[in-house]
Amino acid sequence: MGLFSKKVVYPELGDDHPAAKQFESIETPLKELIGQVSGPLEIVPADNHAYVFIGKPPKKFGVAVLEDGTIHNFVALAKEKGLGNPKILALVDELGDAYKQNQDSERFKKTVSGKDVVVIPCQKLEAQVAQIIQSI
Repeated sequence: MGLFSKKVVYPELGDDHPAAKQFESIETPLKELIGQVSGPLEIVPADNHAYVFIGKPPKKFGVAVLEDGTIHNFVALAKEKGLGNPKILALVDELGDAYKQNQDSERFKKTVSGKDVVVIPCQKLEAQVAQIIQSI
């Protein structure tokens, strides 16, 4: 760790927190995703699905959707829908803006498959990300 590191320690996500219950439906694809990526993960849980920011949002990041036991890559999903790179980049910017708007949201730590992930149980962020993804 360098002198200017911004490593933040979040409280552990308790089993009694509503977000812990939402984790049950996404745990299998989340473990799979953890095995595929090396960067940090920030999970925005929702009922029966979750949005995962991979990397360092709001600047350098990717987004995955965990739903129905599978992982959906946001960029691949957008390309499947026929969107070109300029539109995809605009949507990624919107996702970054949504993340920035909710930077002060409560965050927790959860250990999954030996890796600490950040959990952001923020309904506003979840709704914004859902709206952006549904727009494709």
